[in-house]
Amino acid sequence: MKLPQDYIVSMFYQYAGYVKHKFSSHIYHGGCPTCHEGKSWKKKSRLNYIPNKDMIHCFNCNRTWSPTNWIMEQSGKKFFEIIEEAKEYNFDISELESNDPLKENINPNILPQDSINLFNSEQTNYYRNNKVVVDALKYLNSRRLTTAINKPKAFYISLTDYIHKNRLVIPFYDIHNKIIWYQTRALYKKDEVDRPKYLSKMDSEKSVYNIDNINPQLDYIFIFEGPIDSMFVQNGVAMAGLNLSETQTKQMQRYPLHQKIWVLDNEFDTNENVKDSMNRLLERGERVFIWPKKYKGIKDINSLCVKVNKDSISPDFFIKNSYEGSEGLCKLVTF
Repeated sequence: MKLPQDYIVSMFYQYAGYVKHKFSSHIYHGGCPTCHEGKSWKKKSRLNYIPNKDMIHCFNCNRTWSPTNWIMEQSGKKFFEIIEEAKEYNFDISELESNDPLKENINPNILPQDSINLFNSEQTNYYRNNKVVVDALKYLNSRRLTTAINKPKAFYISLTDYIHKNRLVIPFYDIHNKIIWYQTRALYKKDEVDRPKYLSKMDSEKSVYNIDNINPQLDYIFIFEGPIDSMFVQNGVAMAGLNLSETQTKQMQRYPLHQKIWVLDNEFDTNENVKDSMNRLLERGERVFIWPKKYKGIKDINSLCVKVNKDSISPDFFIKNSYEGSEGLCKLVTF
């Protein structure tokens, strides 16, 4: 369905916070009334109404709505109440889809718009003079992501997608080798100003990175927050965070006999949340890798591999330095 733009704009001004209209792009920016954007409220405008895409998206809570669903959620009005209101804006009811006017058709296997396969030489050759593509390839090579033991079958980049434009796309495959989720990483610092460094596929449930490539002969699975670090150890997987989705829980249940070891970044001196995260993992019964002190200053596994010019780290490194229960909690206290 498609509501009149004037009506949507009027509702956006009514329910979004501190709305501004960017005439050059015809996009309306405001504060998200759903998540309230935390400490960013009135400092950044992360909720966008994009008329030419007929969508409303918040970069803070990473939610996307059709204008109808957003208005229903914010106003508490029913669908047909909105239709009645919209008639005052010369709304033609024949524009409604006959099958399901509220349904948003999202293909869970689709990548960001016009994605370019960075492992496809024909595509990269075609874009060889495009700065973004060139910079993406340089980044992959500089971080050893083209040779890592657990690299994905492809990395992608989109030059046009509104949300994921100019960001490295990391695909998550299921056990049938189908892309069911993805995460994107900012290539440029300027893109981290109003958006997080990492963004996820909108309106979809997280999957486990590398679940399609578990070696049953190795009795361990190494769990990372982000996919890039997990690319450098056999049976490395990533959760895109510490909390598992329902899909991720079911995926991991396929490996009940494997010992799971969580591996977080080595940022005790610069990020107090890292130690808190390790505490929470240990308290819920997980086994956790604790970095040896001699690696102080190495941010994460990817940085370690770049420093020592390696495409993989032995599983023994993680096994020998992992702890659980009270032993792990005591180890953290003395770290």
